[in-house]
Amino acid sequence: MFNKKISVGITVSLMAVTAAVTFVITNNYSLSLFNSKVQSVTEREEIYTKLSELDSFARTKFYKEIDEDYLMECIAKGYIFGLQDNYAEYYTAEEYAKVTQKDSGYTMGLGFTFEKEESGYIKVTSVMVNTAAHEAGMQAGDVILAVNDTDVIAYEGGYNEAVALLDCTEGTKVKLAVRRRVEAEGAEATVPPQFLNFELVSRRDEIVSVTGRMIDDRYAYIKISTFNSKTAEQLKAQLDELTAAGAVGIVFDVRDNLGGLVTSLSDCLNLIIGECDPVTAEYKDRTEVTVHTTAETEIKLPITVLVNGKTASCSELFALALRDEKNAQLVGTTTYGKGVMQTTHKLRDGSAVKVTVAVLKTKNSGEFTGVGVKPNFEMELPDGIDSKNITIEQQLNGLDTQLSKALEVLDTTLGQQPAAKTE
Repeated sequence: MFNKKISVGITVSLMAVTAAVTFVITNNYSLSLFNSKVQSVTEREEIYTKLSELDSFARTKFYKEIDEDYLMECIAKGYIFGLQDNYAEYYTAEEYAKVTQKDSGYTMGLGFTFEKEESGYIKVTSVMVNTAAHEAGMQAGDVILAVNDTDVIAYEGGYNEAVALLDCTEGTKVKLAVRRRVEAEGAEATVPPQFLNFELVSRRDEIVSVTGRMIDDRYAYIKISTFNSKTAEQLKAQLDELTAAGAVGIVFDVRDNLGGLVTSLSDCLNLIIGECDPVTAEYKDRTEVTVHTTAETEIKLPITVLVNGKTASCSELFALALRDEKNAQLVGTTTYGKGVMQTTHKLRDGSAVKVTVAVLKTKNSGEFTGVGVKPNFEMELPDGIDSKNITIEQQLNGLDTQLSKALEVLDTTLGQQPAAKTE
């Protein structure tokens, strides 16, 4: 056999060449990294220089005293605005505290949301379940005319000063004078409005984000209003109760659900679809992180999902994941189209910033930002019917045409297969 031998000289030469190649590769990589760092440093230096120049000029020439805290907040907000990220936000310390409280599944206050009415008074847009406002009997559509015995418009600061009194600490008493429209029977009937007085005490309440009931002793109807830290726990309780009651199909209602925490979404899907990878997040460096569900059990019932133009973010992913993994049928109108994920970073002074960090998609959906999700069955609600504040009576009377269609789809599905049970 021919025996190959390499001399010491040749070995040394090969080692030298290898070292030289390694040095060139390392040097080129380091040079590239250095150049990128220098460019970044130069760009930051230009930003700081410009800010310093603006600040120096303003402090020299501006004729008023500068509110330093307000100036800093505006600089931070301007930076976030400059990112051209529709979902990026800057929060003051107080605003961030409210955001984290909401995400935790609790609310502090009187228990209702509101907006400014055309007349300048305060219109109640929704009343949260099991809160002070709910227990007192306030309703969506109520118009607050006076706060603490003073007409809303009579306040020196008008509407803004009045609503500031509604944002109060635990234990604060607030008096409200309310005008309530009374529905009249018959096209030409007129009924004068009711004038009511409420005295509410601000308190800390768990946000009821999941409610449910049986329909016709056959179907479970479960409404999810947001995805917070308590949603999965509440969803499990509803699923356990309604499947035990004999539900043979489920309608999930995520209309007007603007989203929430991805971790909460994952926990909720974990209760329904079994073990799989329903959602993928693609980050800036192209890495893909998957929302993974691990539950060994799953719901094996036919499912329909109600969606509309205010179904956004996590609720869109919820609907898509159920369609991909459980063959759920979507009923309603095209969703909002927010398939991106944000993360929030708390700053040293207690304020915080939120920016978009990833694109979200499910197995069969791809990207849907700006497009939305088209339901399997498109169905509008009748004029005058608001899905956010629809009543059980309206649903029983068939005015919730989207729910009626979802139940019809379940009927058809069960006509094709025997009723299933949960494992």
